[in-house]
Amino acid sequence: MGKLNLGKKLSAARELCHLEKIPIRVVVTGSRGKSALTRLLRQGFSACGLSVYARITGVVPRELSPLGERVIRRRSPAHIRETRWWLSQVPADANALVVENSAVAPELQSFASDLIHPTLVVWTTLRADHVEAWGPGREGAARTLFRGVPPGVPVAGGAELARSPLPRLFEENGNPLYLVPDIVPDIVTRPGKAEETGHKKENLALAELAYSLCGVDAPQISTLRSEAMAAMASLPPDLADFRILREGQRQRQRERQDVGQDDELAVAFSANDLESTRNLFAETGWSFEETTLLYHHRPDRGARLGEFLSWIRECPWRDVVFTRARQPRIFSPLFSPLFSLLRRDSMFRGSMFCNPTLRNPIWNDAIDDPASFRAWRGGRGRVFACGNVAGWPLEFLKEIASSFTN
Repeated sequence: MGKLNLGKKLSAARELCHLEKIPIRVVVTGSRGKSALTRLLRQGFSACGLSVYARITGVVPRELSPLGERVIRRRSPAHIRETRWWLSQVPADANALVVENSAVAPELQSFASDLIHPTLVVWTTLRADHVEAWGPGREGAARTLFRGVPPGVPVAGGAELARSPLPRLFEENGNPLYLVPDIVPDIVTRPGKAEETGHKKENLALAELAYSLCGVDAPQISTLRSEAMAAMASLPPDLADFRILREGQRQRQRERQDVGQDDELAVAFSANDLESTRNLFAETGWSFEETTLLYHHRPDRGARLGEFLSWIRECPWRDVVFTRARQPRIFSPLFSPLFSLLRRDSMFRGSMFCNPTLRNPIWNDAIDDPASFRAWRGGRGRVFACGNVAGWPLEFLKEIASSFTN
């Protein structure tokens, strides 16, 4: 087995050796915000006239190149071979390469770095998540994600990294550490304006820091810094980025009328860990008593739901609604006896089939597509929607994006 793994590594090294000729190679890691940082860096590098290739593995997987964006359409679950194949197609005369570390499994954290040998690692956030794989708390996330940071490579990160075990780990690993200062989050005073929120400012500050660090070996980056900063600041929100929508907002904008007191929807699916979600709710400036919380659940994220339940229940929400993604029907009546055995088997406890946490919420299964959500939403005032985007929330966001581009 060891010889086989060594052979695979040598084969990959030969296949991707041309990437060493690309002067700027960035790996973006962290608990949250990787896709946003990847988009920002690509925007900044492109504004300098650099030939940049990047790949987003978030809500809508995409490949970004000088020719634009290409959505990755899969017929099967994502696999690490997909990233390796994409990298093999990146030309050797590219100027910059930005790759996300999207791995969850601890043993795969170094996969992206092993492939491209980064000149810089950008660490977005450090939040407790994927406790089944990473262990509890921020410390579990820190030690797991740190496995993907190569020795000696500079690291750019947010201020929160200073309040974690990471600085000591970086020092022992020989990684120079560059942090952005703390940014006090603003309160959203005009709903729908994502540029006014604190998390957007934090992303921009980190992207600017990473951009500047790349400029050490690329004079063109330093001379066109102002153009790059302007391009990154003007980048529109991505599909699932946090924002606040108002019913009828698009029509009133077309008619150039003032926006009245409509139903308001805070779209917070991009932050599906508890700490980030609480921060986004604080940015709305809304009170619990006037807000209906909607949590959308993915069947294989039972532990995450358990973390959210404590926060949801301790706050005096106006109302709380739970929805869930449909489970795939993989069991026919022929296999129902097998399914019963699996439910009783201890190795399946905590999985999507048998999770005690899921017995607590009362599910509103009537909300299962964009149309039923719109029918439910009308007249409910302020709604804070969070949790996982898989299922009807993603379809709803696609419809919203389509309506604004048509």
